[in-house]
Amino acid sequence: MAGLPTTPQGFSQKAKKADWISRRASGRGAGLEYHISNFDEEVIAELRVKYGDDVISDNVTEISNVKSVRNISQIENMCAVPVYNVYASCGFGTLNDAEFQLRTEFLPCEWLKRFGLTEETARIIICHGDSMEDTLSDGDEVLVDIRELEHPVKHGVYVVRIGKHVYIKRLKYDIMAEGYEVISDNKEEYDSFIVNEEKLSEFAVIGKVVTTVMKAVI
Repeated sequence: MAGLPTTPQGFSQKAKKADWISRRASGRGAGLEYHISNFDEEVIAELRVKYGDDVISDNVTEISNVKSVRNISQIENMCAVPVYNVYASCGFGTLNDAEFQLRTEFLPCEWLKRFGLTEETARIIICHGDSMEDTLSDGDEVLVDIRELEHPVKHGVYVVRIGKHVYIKRLKYDIMAEGYEVISDNKEEYDSFIVNEEKLSEFAVIGKVVTTVMKAVI
């Protein structure tokens, strides 16, 4: 309505840029509730038409008895890191038709600084599959450094996109093949392969996996 974004991802981006007042929604799921004072008069007028004046009061700028709202990171030195529904495959590749933020995880800012990261350069995604055992397990949540990387990247574990599929794999640049060797740590079940030549046009390194945030117990 009234020119607002039509997708969850677009709405989340607009809210972040405008620093909208929000809180985590109750119940299951990871949605956010945005205070009505974030919206302009046109949106509020449409809401009144849809839900009635008794629901949408005239005083939309007052937030209960709270005099000021501060970000949690300002209070407890915690950083808000987005968790995305990118189920990066530790197997044969997971197809992601849509990617959006599931929730926000609050991590100590000092902990992020150990890896040279900030709220803007860190993301959390979820592993799926067993090809990176014993390094990573199915269900692990990993912290990803999304800062731009120089080509070729150094030998390490990365989140990569090949076509429409997203993987967590170990990368090693092969000078002779002029491409990347994509390696699974579970070598008994999964073979490595080379991405080079025309395949590189569909290949992208999304970020570097720096550590686990939540480790599955199996």
